[in-house]
Amino acid sequence: MPTLTLLVASIALADSLNPSTVVPALWVAGTPRAHLASFTSGVFSMYLAGGLVLMFGPGPFLIAALHHVQGPVEHALEAAGGVIVLAVALGLWRSRHSQRIARAPRPGLSRSSAFALGAGIMALELPTALMYFGAISAVLASHQSAAVQVLLLVVYNALFVAPIVAILVIRQVAGERAERWLASAWGRVVGFGQLALAGLTGGGGAALLIIGVTGLLSA
Repeated sequence: MPTLTLLVASIALADSLNPSTVVPALWVAGTPRAHLASFTSGVFSMYLAGGLVLMFGPGPFLIAALHHVQGPVEHALEAAGGVIVLAVALGLWRSRHSQRIARAPRPGLSRSSAFALGAGIMALELPTALMYFGAISAVLASHQSAAVQVLLLVVYNALFVAPIVAILVIRQVAGERAERWLASAWGRVVGFGQLALAGLTGGGGAALLIIGVTGLLSA
């Protein structure tokens, strides 16, 4: 149990450094009313709900099926995934000079809108949440009781939103100074982060494509 908890926690902390949640959190934190707690609740609730559905629904069947995906089919999926990821990287690269988001005034969000934004982002993120799937797979393979499995999933999601909670605490404690810092951080993220994300995404896509094509050629 301690080993499994440590594994789940380590995956969650690595997964928490996710531009899909941290970047919007910086944006929300810099808006006039900054309902970042509602945004965090939306992220946490949707990710946890998706994990519970997977864990107690089709999760065991899907994980068992994935173990049987081998040979040319596996390599073809890797190559196709590489092409898709490279297309995403190209889109990020082509839009790298767009600074309108950083300079435009940011309207305030209501609590419900902030919650919906967080939940919507995670709903879109769930189908590609490979690290999350890995953690759920490890929990299912451990054959722990349902209560323990749910507890581990809650721990995972609590650690996943830790960076957003840190931004929330900084804004609450530092006040106006935090607003200036967050505005500056948002500008840097949009200016440099998109370029770095395009590079990392492109590298991962190229590696996945090479692995898939190499496997197909050697099959």
